[in-house]
Amino acid sequence: MAGNGETLALPNGQSHRKKVSFRDRIAHFTWANFTCTQSADGIAILLSMTPYQFHGLQTAGVVVSIMKLVIFLVFCSMMITRFVLHPHMLKRSFTNPPELFFFGSFLLSIATSIICIERFGVPHTGSWLVVAIRVLFWIYTAVTLIYTTVSWVVAAAQSHVNPMEINPAVFLMVFNIMLTGTIAASITQSQPPVQRLPIIVAGIACQGLGWILSMMLLPWFIGSLLSNGLGSPDRRPGLFMPVGSSGYTIVSLIGCARYVPRDYGFFARFPAAADVLQTVTAWVGIFLWLFAFWLFAIALVANIPVMIPNRHLQPRMAFSLSWWSIIFPNVGFTIATIMIGEELQSNAILWVATIVTILLFGAWLMDMGLHTNALVTGQIMWPGKDEDVSKSS
Repeated sequence: MAGNGETLALPNGQSHRKKVSFRDRIAHFTWANFTCTQSADGIAILLSMTPYQFHGLQTAGVVVSIMKLVIFLVFCSMMITRFVLHPHMLKRSFTNPPELFFFGSFLLSIATSIICIERFGVPHTGSWLVVAIRVLFWIYTAVTLIYTTVSWVVAAAQSHVNPMEINPAVFLMVFNIMLTGTIAASITQSQPPVQRLPIIVAGIACQGLGWILSMMLLPWFIGSLLSNGLGSPDRRPGLFMPVGSSGYTIVSLIGCARYVPRDYGFFARFPAAADVLQTVTAWVGIFLWLFAFWLFAIALVANIPVMIPNRHLQPRMAFSLSWWSIIFPNVGFTIATIMIGEELQSNAILWVATIVTILLFGAWLMDMGLHTNALVTGQIMWPGKDEDVSKSS
């Protein structure tokens, strides 16, 4: 099988097939693989929110979400196997860049699972699931706040990351806390008022922390591009990563404002506050949207030349796990566009978001096929080819 050997050139011009065992390959199964699972749930959520629904679309979202759950459990089993067979890789996975950045993908896969449970489970179950989701939200909030604090200390003490050679995956270290706000925006509608307000407050606070950290990272990201160029063709899709910072911020602000408890607490004392808040968040979302589009446009323009087949392009654009950056950040951007379109009651904006949804679904299918092929043929999970070795952005 292609994935069990590597062709090596010998001095006499002959070739030799180097065998790589499963034990050796599993050592290189990194946290970056969870970018696949976070993206799958992102697509499921996007399908459920697409403005122009048709029969079976919600079912398609459920199928994608269940598929993600199965893949997530398989990936967790593979990570456990990796650490059992290679115990030293556990510490290394949290201290060696760029892999240390990708643990955020594991947490993001959990965040998107909570949102999918809300969207696909709550309408068909009892109040017990509403309580369970609330408990999961607070556990996730605590875990990600601790992780976001500790991970930066570890990165500073153990990894010595050069800011001018930053990998776009570094945004994953803050997206996990940022998605707390997105979860809050997704689950508040079903929560009772006494529970809804604390969730909204926590969600907005965590979203603010994630947004500010993203703004701190962005100058390093732009500086790295200007200093080191756009990166190798196969890593260039990672340039889409910062698009999610503004996209998910818009989703959190507008989503939380929609479902504030109008007759409880702060909003009972200030009846006009709910309407004012909803108006302000809609226009703040518009304020941020073009910035997100600008980041998207930079990444798109940078990738178009290497996406078009060209026999003169060296090296050729090959699949890497950074390709999943095409999906997850742009899911947030698309949902933000949907929400702005709903607030403005603009059919044109909603149709644009629907078209982008179709394109993202096609890109997700492409990435799924390429990821599977890469695992089989040894393009990834192979010595020297994964995120457990340092690479430039």
